[in-house]
Amino acid sequence: MALRNHSTITEFFLLQLSANHHIEVFLFVLFLVIYLLTIMGNLMMLLVIRADFCLHTPMYFFLSHLSFIDLCFSSVTVPKMLENLLSQKKTISVEGCLTQVFFVFITGGTELLLLCAMAYDRYAAICHPLLYGQIMSKQLYMQLVWGSWGLSFLDALINILLAMNMVFCEAQIIHHFICEMPSILPLSCSDVSRNITVLLCSTLLHGLVGFHLVFISYACIICTILSISSTSGRSKVFSTCSSHLTAVTLYYGSGVLRHLMPNSGSLMELMFSVQYSVITPMLNPLIYSLKNKEVKAAVRRTLKKYLLHIRMSWGNRTTVNKFILLGLSADPKIQALLFVLFLGIYLLLLLLVIWVDFHLHTPMYFFLSHLSFLDLCFSSTTVSKLLENLLSQTKIISVGGCLAQVFFLFDTGGTEACLLAVMAYDLYVAICHSLLYGQVMSNKLCKVWGSWSLAFLDALINILLAMNLDFCGDKPIPYYSYELPSLFPLSCSDASTNFTVMLCSTLLHELETCVLIIFSYTLIVSTILSISSSTGKSKAFSTCSSHFTIVLLFYGSAFLHYVMPNSDSPLELLFSVQYSAIMSLVNPLIYSLKNNKVKAAVKRTLRNYLQYFR
Repeated sequence: MALRNHSTITEFFLLQLSANHHIEVFLFVLFLVIYLLTIMGNLMMLLVIRADFCLHTPMYFFLSHLSFIDLCFSSVTVPKMLENLLSQKKTISVEGCLTQVFFVFITGGTELLLLCAMAYDRYAAICHPLLYGQIMSKQLYMQLVWGSWGLSFLDALINILLAMNMVFCEAQIIHHFICEMPSILPLSCSDVSRNITVLLCSTLLHGLVGFHLVFISYACIICTILSISSTSGRSKVFSTCSSHLTAVTLYYGSGVLRHLMPNSGSLMELMFSVQYSVITPMLNPLIYSLKNKEVKAAVRRTLKKYLLHIRMSWGNRTTVNKFILLGLSADPKIQALLFVLFLGIYLLLLLLVIWVDFHLHTPMYFFLSHLSFLDLCFSSTTVSKLLENLLSQTKIISVGGCLAQVFFLFDTGGTEACLLAVMAYDLYVAICHSLLYGQVMSNKLCKVWGSWSLAFLDALINILLAMNLDFCGDKPIPYYSYELPSLFPLSCSDASTNFTVMLCSTLLHELETCVLIIFSYTLIVSTILSISSSTGKSKAFSTCSSHFTIVLLFYGSAFLHYVMPNSDSPLELLFSVQYSAIMSLVNPLIYSLKNNKVKAAVKRTLRNYLQYFR
């Protein structure tokens, strides 16, 4: 019956972070990166604590729950904020708002109580080290954790049940980018005195009591530290609680500043709110991993064990040592024709990417030279084996060769995606901030090697996981080249972890780079449209037309290639050839045929070459 009172008002309007669309797109990219880092950092903490036996202590049991809470807390608030940043109508339904309030209550309250439990754990470890095992028994720390969850759930349930009885009338604007109880109380036209009383009591119970427990624990800890005579002893003892103290200061500081300020939607209030609900969940795993020697040592041990396990499993794998590749055609004449065709493409690529001209020694062409080198490597990874199989009767590839091809495909393909995003940023600076171009694009080398490094790390993680897969029986691969998605159906072991990691890395690489490219071109198009003269618009657009064409071809062919199921249909093979063979040929052609500077450089190089022979 209570929810029926909301029939007059079905949605709220959330606060707009900025009236400028360009700034909103920038904030979307920024918060998306922060959210991805939050997920990766907290998942890393959970996995390391779970995998390393040395971290199976009360302190790290609390820390694993803190990482899980941060993961949940950011997932409650950030996705809706990202959605509203890109939408024109920044609304949330009444039911959705109350749901968000409920989970904010649970996660925020649990984190507050968990920080108190961790403070008590540090007090017991420093002030009573000999009795630590007796004080922090398994029964006690389990009770502290589940008690924190239980109390927060009860607190959230009471507050949300009262909130469901509120009636909302005309005032629909929430002066915040997320739903919190203090923000929706002023919107009600019914009596909210009970809601305020219960909210105040729960805040005092959670906030002040929790703060006093943390304060008392650290007062005892500081007294114990000051009683230690040696400086090295003090420093060592303080280092054991410095990470927790930093996390407490960030959480309580930003939380107090956020909730003490009135709900007005001011810039200062939004900054504290972002710090409290978005930045803190990202910083917690960084604080505990960078400032904690035990965690860093556990990460090293986990990686060593994992690598040792891979070597052991790789050494014992004797079931399958080769795969059968799919032939493009059974007709020997067609195979010979295809051999000549792909060999021509391969040699033409080598001829087109090798030219040197002093006039092209700029950041844009520095990136283009790396793009040409990537296309050379990418085609060398796929076309060479394709040419061999076109002329051979047995179209097979060894497991080691498959994994090597997968590794280099991941490395070159991922680097190309990152490099296209960097080139889009280069064009954005050249068109939108032409006077500052020399200053902004001074660290071009770092941008290029950053792309190579990220792609190499992505390829390394995926290939290490793929080396654990077991393959039973000779099965054909429905591709002429070997790729990771075509490997999973051939495995007789569980490939769910491999699929999850590949999906995450694909989202991180492709979606993030695609968003950066869209953001850059949005600003570029806005700048071009603001130019008054038609010739100026045409000239500005011509500088980025080649790159824009390559981006469309790369992402379009990759999307069509990977969206289709793993079969041997002619259409799928066509998209696969377009993505892995034709693209490498087309890229230098686009930049040579559509770029006057490149055409002029080719003419100068040929002229110099002919004069040299004369």
